[in-house]
Amino acid sequence: MTLTLLLGLVLVVILGMYQKKLVGYIGTGNLFVKKLSNYEWFQNPWLSGLFLFILNAILFGSTLLILYGLSFLMIPYIHLFIMAGAVIVSLIVWIILLNAWKGDKKGRVLRGFLGSSFYLILTLIFAYMIVTLEPQFPGDDTFMAFIGLVMAITVTLVAFITCFLFTGLFEKKEMN
Repeated sequence: MTLTLLLGLVLVVILGMYQKKLVGYIGTGNLFVKKLSNYEWFQNPWLSGLFLFILNAILFGSTLLILYGLSFLMIPYIHLFIMAGAVIVSLIVWIILLNAWKGDKKGRVLRGFLGSSFYLILTLIFAYMIVTLEPQFPGDDTFMAFIGLVMAITVTLVAFITCFLFTGLFEKKEMN
């Protein structure tokens, strides 16, 4: 599991290095980009940030729901494909939101921070859960719960950073 986590971190670093090409693939000519950029409320950084926050919550919640449903099936390693798909869908959504923004850099950074703060809140919740972790019964070993929470913190922190980079700090690439 540690190898998978480290591989995921390396892939996020590679995505950051090639972000201009990724943003260029979903250009300003995309249907969703055009629709979102035409909405006046989307150009308000507060409303756009709230929209991104809710969108991140929906993406995260639906992924958890799918993973919970798949836990009843005895298909090995399918959860890895679901998580990889969730990452790809999230990146596509974040690039669409990046390309749809027409405002200034300050508004883009504010929108990116507000929207990605969903993952920061989850990171803080998981950190609190580690600090208050206690055995459920005498003799209960909390090591595996601790490892799971550390992985959850790592995943949500990387999601926060990636979402903030793609929606707040990176600039869109104009269509050639």
